[in-house]
Amino acid sequence: MNELILLFIAVCGYLIPLAIISGSKRTKGHEKNGWLIGTLLFSWLTLLLYFSIVPKGGVQQEKEKKPRSRHRH
Repeated sequence: MNELILLFIAVCGYLIPLAIISGSKRTKGHEKNGWLIGTLLFSWLTLLLYFSIVPKGGVQQEKEKKPRSRHRH
């Protein structure tokens, strides 16, 4: 019984980084898929790299176009 509990804790510990990255809004699309594959292979190491490399604000969208000012005469 103790081995089963230990196995359950180990599997949860392995999957926690996967859940954190999949729920994160820092990346999206193929970039997120790459991070998830890296997490499957290297677990906590990839999570540390993810937080140190990917900007906190997430993917920066293109600057919004400024509306053209219309001069009334």
